[in-house]
Amino acid sequence: MKLIAPNNIFSTIFYLSLPEKNRPELILKESSLVTQELLMTKDALAIIPSLDLINHKDLLVSSKIAFSYSGLLSNAYLYYSKSDQEFKSLLLKGDVSSNEVILSKIIFKEIYNIEPKIGLDVSENFDENKNYLLTGNLNWRNEKFKIGNSFSEYISDFLEYPYVNYLVASRDEEIINKFHLQNEDFNKTIIEKLSKILEKINLGDEINDFIYSNQFLMDFNFNVDQIEGYNQLIRLLYYHQIIDDLFDVKFV
Repeated sequence: MKLIAPNNIFSTIFYLSLPEKNRPELILKESSLVTQELLMTKDALAIIPSLDLINHKDLLVSSKIAFSYSGLLSNAYLYYSKSDQEFKSLLLKGDVSSNEVILSKIIFKEIYNIEPKIGLDVSENFDENKNYLLTGNLNWRNEKFKIGNSFSEYISDFLEYPYVNYLVASRDEEIINKFHLQNEDFNKTIIEKLSKILEKINLGDEINDFIYSNQFLMDFNFNVDQIEGYNQLIRLLYYHQIIDDLFDVKFV
């Protein structure tokens, strides 16, 4: 079995929480490429951006596992310009996925009734006079997250449900069932192992402390609140005509 995953700290925490004997072969990809890799790989499951499903509705989705966030903990943070008081534009940067591309276009319209011009920035530099939505591990570099605003918090506060950022999906029902049997109650396992996992990842004491003290704001279980949060997310896309029809997720 193979696990295709985005190269971010939360995928790493998830993977290292699995019993060593049950750990699948890990294939790390940019978030935007994970779903495509899954479509080309046999005997695999993948941690896919949750909104990739709107273009891949035939994928089977774990009914037990998802990556969701609320509050301060997030895989993406907003960094506001020191000069652009009117918030006219927003640059997407880092490990950008369909979630950031789509949600950045509609969440500010919903909350503030503004529509910033969205662009992509692939450079390594930051301009303090520009607005950024930074996704992935770059947020932890030089503890940059401390001056950022949690994108998950914007979304979860608006939905009034956790923000489901990633789903676990496969083309093979047997693969998902096998993974479920081998690994049960992820949150309990992660809570028990998190301190040691963070020490192993070693992003620094302040980042470790931040994630550890806010661990209750991330959830790897796909419970009732997470499922409703995802349903609300899809309804939001439908309302904004990003998708033409609502659809049923093929849960396993």
